[in-house]
Amino acid sequence: MMHKRRRWMITKAKTPEQLARDLTEQTWTLCTGFEFEGYLFLNDSISEDGAQEYAIVLPLPDGAYVQIESITFGWCTFEKGLANVRHVIAGAADRSEFRHAVDPRLDMPEVHGRCPLCA
Repeated sequence: MMHKRRRWMITKAKTPEQLARDLTEQTWTLCTGFEFEGYLFLNDSISEDGAQEYAIVLPLPDGAYVQIESITFGWCTFEKGLANVRHVIAGAADRSEFRHAVDPRLDMPEVHGRCPLCA
């Protein structure tokens, strides 16, 4: 994750297809994050105008977090985005060489309210 001080508002995705469509076909505010099957997809983009880059973060049982991947969903077709989502939730990236500890600041929608990064 490039953004150590950013706070993300987490929304639960319902299906891998919905998540892939959201990540590839829409532009989101910089504080947007999604949770699906225990994995966090956190908007790590520099601006809303650029490619939508997402840090893929895995919460650990001890309460720590590790980033296991970074995917530029803004450059993916829906099909490629769906393949990426399925790859992640299958656990295929859990032990990647990219894996490193992170400390994301996460909010549920009812707590997040509006921040300077919200549209």
